[in-house]
Amino acid sequence: MTFEELQTRLEAMIKGFPASDFISVDESIHTELNQLVGNADDLGMTSGKKLISNLLEALKTRKSGGNSDDSVQVRLVALEFYLKNLQSGATEEL
Repeated sequence: MTFEELQTRLEAMIKGFPASDFISVDESIHTELNQLVGNADDLGMTSGKKLISNLLEALKTRKSGGNSDDSVQVRLVALEFYLKNLQSGATEEL
């Protein structure tokens, strides 16, 4: 997978998240995020890997009844910010 493919998949996934109620996020999203963690690692995107992992863990915790939708939303916004900065030419390590 290339950097651009990873970025495109993440952006599409982020747009597909419900506005709220992160409990109902399908298990296939969890699986894809897990794969993207590995892809980010392969590409040397340490910050991206960490942000995707954080989102994945927050979603898992939310689905099991822990934390709030706000906790997931914060991690989602952080990942969006990271992607926008990468698009603008910022370095990988933000």
